[in-house]
Amino acid sequence: MELKLDKTTKIILGAIALGLFLNVSHIFVDKAYANDWDVVVELNKSNVKIDRMQENLNIIDKNVRVLEKIINTAENNLKSEINNVCNVN
Repeated sequence: MELKLDKTTKIILGAIALGLFLNVSHIFVDKAYANDWDVVVELNKSNVKIDRMQENLNIIDKNVRVLEKIINTAENNLKSEINNVCNVN
């Protein structure tokens, strides 16, 4: 089966194909710019998350140092008491 097209049909189909191509290329160009913007937004969100994590790590570090001091003090007090009890007997 052979499809015969006259010039008018070819021009109309060509115009439709061109319109579809331009529409698709316009979407891709918009998405390309949107992706760049999305990357910037995501990087900013990541930086905020990293900053919060760093703050939390700093707080944890301070708490660990305080706990180490408390444990060292308790250990020293316990050793002193054991020595006092042993020396009394």
